[in-house]
Amino acid sequence: MQTNASLFAKLNPVIKGSGLFLIMFALIATTDWVKTLVFLGLAIGLLLLSGWGPIDFLKRLAPYSLLFVLTFWMMAAFGKGTDTIWSFGWFHVTTESTMHGWLLALRMAAFVCLSLAFVTTTDATQFVMSLIHQTKLSPRFAYGFLAGIRFLPQLIEEVRVLRQVRMIRNVHSRFPGDAFLSIGLPLFTRSIQRAERMAIAMEARHFSAERTYYEIPEVSRRDIMYLLAIVSFICLIFLL
Repeated sequence: MQTNASLFAKLNPVIKGSGLFLIMFALIATTDWVKTLVFLGLAIGLLLLSGWGPIDFLKRLAPYSLLFVLTFWMMAAFGKGTDTIWSFGWFHVTTESTMHGWLLALRMAAFVCLSLAFVTTTDATQFVMSLIHQTKLSPRFAYGFLAGIRFLPQLIEEVRVLRQVRMIRNVHSRFPGDAFLSIGLPLFTRSIQRAERMAIAMEARHFSAERTYYEIPEVSRRDIMYLLAIVSFICLIFLL
């Protein structure tokens, strides 16, 4: 998670995430093409408002394009329907399965846009603080979640170091899965040790007690207006 200087990044993380989840639930609840395209346009608009340029938007979505195409093909080639377009062996493409495949692929594209809009405009610490104060999440679970997020870059760095060590020592895989075991086992062991130290540190600081905070996130009028705008837009789309 990271943040930037866009207007979307200044929203309260919990309120921002709640609005995006409402859009996702609305996408799940609809099977209409027009509504799905409208929600996809809204997702792309929110992503562009979060500080993304058109070039960066296309570059970031490029890795997901293969997933969209494969999803469409799986639904179109193995779906059910009466109006057959093409049939060969196990593949049976119909008009109904093709429409359903496109619908699911567009829905997945909207989910990816909404998720990227949230992740790229939300600071992990602010998100956890918002969970504590807005949703009354226990600090013991919230700080554990925050520590887990902080460990991810360390795990990636350790994987890179272990791969370089194997290359320097000219270590080759003796059987399928050998590389996974030689890298995964040390990572698993160190993760347990790191989690144990973190648990001891949290217990020593008495995280179950009433705590004070340097900065308390609040829900502003801008956050309420954002959430009301999302709810009004969803209701308008379903009513029309």
